[in-house]
Amino acid sequence: MRNLLCLLALLTSAFAQKIGDPVNLPKVQDSYNKPVDLPALAQEGRYLLFWFYPKALSPGCSAQGKRYAELYDEFKKLGVEVFGVSADPGAEQCAFIEKLALKGGMIPDNSGTLARLFGVRGFFGFYNRDTILVNPQGRIEQIWRGVNPFRDADTVLAYLKEKLAKR
Repeated sequence: MRNLLCLLALLTSAFAQKIGDPVNLPKVQDSYNKPVDLPALAQEGRYLLFWFYPKALSPGCSAQGKRYAELYDEFKKLGVEVFGVSADPGAEQCAFIEKLALKGGMIPDNSGTLARLFGVRGFFGFYNRDTILVNPQGRIEQIWRGVNPFRDADTVLAYLKEKLAKR
């Protein structure tokens, strides 16, 4: 069994997108069942930020979500659409949003479509804590694996500010 899990982990990472790769973004629904046209957002010239987290309302995920909410306006000024993604059902994500006054979109990825697309691993329905940034050209700009939930949002914002200052 252990060997099978190792093999699956290797295969997942072998087929995962890498920095610079084009991304075939799907249309999804947010936690309130509203359609989110990710390809259209990318075509509008926006950065798309996906912060994957294991479980709504857990301590680390709550801290990470709160920090993204606190920095949300700064991300928007830079042309970034922010999405939290987990395998949690939409109703749990809605409770997460409402309890913590989170901002940005939340996507219940029950089918694992986004996780597979970006090579985010998970076990027993809990995704690893990874953050993926897709640039306005529809390519993977940056990948952060195994992020610290207390520093993730600040790390990504600093990266974007530095990158966009060079323009």
